[in-house]
Amino acid sequence: MTNATTTYTVAGMTCNGCVNKVTNAVTDVPGVEDVDVDVSTGTLEIFGSADDGAVRAAVAKLGYQIVEA
Repeated sequence: MTNATTTYTVAGMTCNGCVNKVTNAVTDVPGVEDVDVDVSTGTLEIFGSADDGAVRAAVAKLGYQIVEA
């Protein structure tokens, strides 16, 4: 596993169903080796070397928004 970790804040996630949708969509992005999504904090952690734009597009396609801290 690559040691690179990127953390995003995702607006709009409200339940474990949201977590599953985001996890499945982001897992399919090339370069993603592992994903950790936490609905209580609204965070998405990506492990690997995925393209930032591809991750953001996968999340946006589901109707969620990555917000800047």
